[in-house]
Amino acid sequence: MDKKLLKEILAAHADRLIKGKATSDDYLELVESDEELHRLLRVAERIQSTMQPVVPTQPFGEELKRELLTTAHLRKVEGYVPPDPARDLFYLLTSIAFIVALGMALFAMRRRSQQV
Repeated sequence: MDKKLLKEILAAHADRLIKGKATSDDYLELVESDEELHRLLRVAERIQSTMQPVVPTQPFGEELKRELLTTAHLRKVEGYVPPDPARDLFYLLTSIAFIVALGMALFAMRRRSQQV
């Protein structure tokens, strides 16, 4: 059987298993007797309990909120300064200008020493 078709059948079967509406016989009728597909569908039915979606619980959201507020408070107490792209760009351009000016000064000094 084509692997792409096999994947699609297994995905559809898993979706229906989660909703509680599927049996492997539904899909075996669609294709010829395929032993590999039959075994895979049976395995999926046996492990159906592990295929349940996980939904975050309310305490998780409250815990996350509490951690974020604690971190924000600690940063405020410690004097954390958030990144400022405009300030960082200014420092970068100033550094580049200094390096270029220094290079030009060294070049001019070298040229004068060669002319003398």
